[in-house]
Amino acid sequence: MYALRSLSKLVWGANESAETFKLASGVLYEERAGAKVVRKCIYKDSELCIRKTSTPYQYQLVAIRALEEGEDLSDSLDDERSFLIGIELKFTPTTFEGAHGFRWNDVGESTYEFIADESVTKSVREAFAMAVARCAWERKHRREYTEADAGEVKEIMDRAEDEELERLLDSVKLDDADMEAAVGPMSPMKPQPVDPEVAAAAAAPIAPPTFDLPTEPAEMADGEITVSALGELYMFDAPSGEFVQVAKEVALTVVEVGKYEYCMNVASNDRSFTSQVIEPEMNAVFNHDHGSLIWNYFDQNRAYSFSMVTVDEKHYEALHQGMTRAAYETLNQESWNKATVASQDYILDAYEEDVDMLPEPEMWASDEEDEEYEEEEAEEEEVEDDEESDEESDEDEIDKIFSRAPGPQGVKTSREVETESESESESESEDESESEGESGTESGAGADAGSGTAKNSKLAVGYKHGRSFVVRGSRIGVFRHTDGDEIVFDTSINHVDDTRGREFTPSTMMLHEQDSALVLQDAQRPNELFKMDLEYGKVVEEWRVHEDVPTVAVAPTTKYAQMTGDRTLVGLSHNMLYRIDPRLRDNMIVQDQQQAYVTKSHFTTAAATESGAVAVGSAKGEIRLFDRLGVRAKTVLPALGEPILGIDVTSDGRYVVATCKTYLLLVDTKLPDDANGRTGFMKAFPQAQKPAPKRLQLKPEHVVYMGAPIAFTPAKFNQAPDAQGSEKTIVTSTGPFVVTWNLRRVLGTGRGDAYHIKQYQDTVVADNFRFGQDRSIVVTLPNDVQSVKRSQLAKPTRESLMIRSSGSLL
Repeated sequence: MYALRSLSKLVWGANESAETFKLASGVLYEERAGAKVVRKCIYKDSELCIRKTSTPYQYQLVAIRALEEGEDLSDSLDDERSFLIGIELKFTPTTFEGAHGFRWNDVGESTYEFIADESVTKSVREAFAMAVARCAWERKHRREYTEADAGEVKEIMDRAEDEELERLLDSVKLDDADMEAAVGPMSPMKPQPVDPEVAAAAAAPIAPPTFDLPTEPAEMADGEITVSALGELYMFDAPSGEFVQVAKEVALTVVEVGKYEYCMNVASNDRSFTSQVIEPEMNAVFNHDHGSLIWNYFDQNRAYSFSMVTVDEKHYEALHQGMTRAAYETLNQESWNKATVASQDYILDAYEEDVDMLPEPEMWASDEEDEEYEEEEAEEEEVEDDEESDEESDEDEIDKIFSRAPGPQGVKTSREVETESESESESESEDESESEGESGTESGAGADAGSGTAKNSKLAVGYKHGRSFVVRGSRIGVFRHTDGDEIVFDTSINHVDDTRGREFTPSTMMLHEQDSALVLQDAQRPNELFKMDLEYGKVVEEWRVHEDVPTVAVAPTTKYAQMTGDRTLVGLSHNMLYRIDPRLRDNMIVQDQQQAYVTKSHFTTAAATESGAVAVGSAKGEIRLFDRLGVRAKTVLPALGEPILGIDVTSDGRYVVATCKTYLLLVDTKLPDDANGRTGFMKAFPQAQKPAPKRLQLKPEHVVYMGAPIAFTPAKFNQAPDAQGSEKTIVTSTGPFVVTWNLRRVLGTGRGDAYHIKQYQDTVVADNFRFGQDRSIVVTLPNDVQSVKRSQLAKPTRESLMIRSSGSLL
């Protein structure tokens, strides 16, 4: 018995590593009934381990691919497979061609086998099987395994329906010699003699961890209770990085306090914990496998993350549906019952983190060129860090640079044009620019822009001449990309004026006509667009799109239209999608390529595929997919309720990413079981087969470290004009953090919370990949523009997430 307790410490006890008990070497196979290849080798060299999760009494069985020499794990597309340990896993011993290992079931149709290397001894395999059984017992009973008796453990073995595993339980009798053999391959620590006093201390009750709960609410929300669920309550403890239990039994109730207004109360018999409005900032995450809800709570002092594990599946389903319904009605201000059954299923799927999507395209394979590039980046990181520190400057310095820097080839500033026309010298032009920059500005929408108080606000990344453009008040900074993926300041367009000399601050900026022009918009004049000729650095045309139709957003007519000479563009009003042709007079909306809706659809943003299909997002949260302009949408995806702030689509239209304030929504538009491989752009989804959306969001416990609610900037795929369908990465930002998701990893693992992150000293206002690749990201800060290598973003940790001040953790 003592030997078994000692063994358990490898999983439950002293080692701080999340993967504390492992089989060091073996081969992972997958068997899928009905597949062309029934048995497939997944990892030729791998290890199998038991991993703790942040949820108490929950463990994962994880197969991890062994890295080859020089390989970087951070960019690997499929480096591990994880499985929640439970009775349904049916974890049993097996043999394959004379070698021993284990076999278990996945939640889908697959069965997995791990065939251990011959160096893994029988005693180690038996000990590992015993540890898995105890993990399953803990998940079932939500108690420490030491409280189990032999009969209860035997019941778990019986449910595995395997006589060999049952005999294994009866035969496991580990003495000190067996223990020494078992520990050797699993841990670098050698077993030490146990002092009686130490053993007595280990057997004593463990004192509960000390941490600060939020202040108890003065009063709980009062109203009609629409749903109630029982469970255990946990709170994320930032110092330890784990969820700790704060109450063994609580009641979570959803209360309707007004028409389409809901609050959530959490209380036990001893105290009240939270009473908060149901809103997006809660960052709620449901997990069916764990039967849990995790969410954020903010007070005036800090951020918290709570987790409730329901007592059973019935309570979980009631909580999941009740909370989703309350969130839907709050955000949409309409009854849940008005949504169709298919729409309700779509919304429920969106709020659950373990929803499976369709398999990723078969054409995706490992990218050797990327791996070579990552090695080069690693060697350059130290040099780049030094260079980045030298490039940091305050607002005053940047204001001077904007006025003085000379222009690059192919881009001229408005002041340089004036200089040419007046035959003045370069030095005189510089003096004039400096004096004008320090003096007041002309009246208009951009009156504050030249006074030194303006901040960077918009970013446009070009494909030609390696240029990017940044709006700063009524000026536009021009930045040049170097061969080493750095970015340096080149020049500025010092005054953005219309053709009548009225200065304004661009609210929209889009590169156009082979990067020879910028399309600009002034928020004060929504019926007009302005074309700036970048060769002369001044506005040369004003387009009055329509007298009665204000344009709320514009987009290229195709994914890479900026690389062509196409003069037309896509326009959006609140309830209309149309083509804008500047060559038309008076009304520039092409009559046979417009689609208006009678009801106000509140369109907000649009993006096009390479073939010209268009995805449109709305303030209601709906996503419409059009195969072309001038017709009604082929597909309308239901609104979750939060406004769509930005939208992007892959070249082939397979994937759409929509940005909401607190999460990204990734949608696979491929029609299920369609022989022609069509997407929702080409044909409407069957009523009962809406796509399963995947929410990409930050973990609530990570938000605790960040200390503030999430507010994402519009997310973008990397551009890949030379290789259709090869978009691989998504980038966005929130506060001072840049965040990326590996698209293939999300699709391959189904995890929307697997992301990499990098913190800056200031708020990130805009970001995008350098055109044509995803190795470097252009990051726009209020008073700086930088380029960061994607390899510099890392998996989130406490150290990388805590807000920094003057180089130290707060």
